[in-house]
Amino acid sequence: MLNYTSGSWSGFVVSRATHWIYNGILLICLMILPIFLMGCLASLSTQWSDNLMLAPDLEVTDQRLVDGNLETVAIALPPQKNKDRAFVIKFPQPQSIRRLIIHNQNLLMFSLEYLEPKTNKWEIAHSVRSRNFDRNGHLQTKFVIDRLRFTSSMIRIKVNRTIDDRIVTKTVVNPDDHVINVIKRTFAGRYAKFFRVLAPSPAAIREVEAYKLAQ
Repeated sequence: MLNYTSGSWSGFVVSRATHWIYNGILLICLMILPIFLMGCLASLSTQWSDNLMLAPDLEVTDQRLVDGNLETVAIALPPQKNKDRAFVIKFPQPQSIRRLIIHNQNLLMFSLEYLEPKTNKWEIAHSVRSRNFDRNGHLQTKFVIDRLRFTSSMIRIKVNRTIDDRIVTKTVVNPDDHVINVIKRTFAGRYAKFFRVLAPSPAAIREVEAYKLAQ
């Protein structure tokens, strides 16, 4: 007759439970691994078209955006009555965009948008909302935006912030000012309000590339 003490029985239970947990984790890993490998192989085997931005008859806000020369810089000036600067590209016919590359000059935060044909409204395909610097503190010079899936004849890069923008303090703001935040202070018993306002600089991009899947 087997005789288990409380200590040996507890040890047996813990040992079996650990064994089951280990086998469960191993099984999950074996199930996920093929999916991960298939995704990697699919990414590596993707064949892209020629750069759509080098096609003739494009309409752009600045021709230097798509001239194929990384030494030239396209500029979007700060508008008078709109808080956003934008680079707009219009294709002669709708294109199924899957990948876009931006060779950056001074962009910090921006969104890639496309004109939805069904509604004729701008939709966001991708956005960058954080400051992008490398380990040496240098601004990110290239954005590779994969996994896009839209068809449109017009895209735009709407710029929210650049590395050259300044923040100025005002006590009175204009209707078109882009207020970042408000500071409230009391001086000698008097209440005062200060507005931190964005003073935009020209947005700059060296080049934009766009691709669809190869036929």
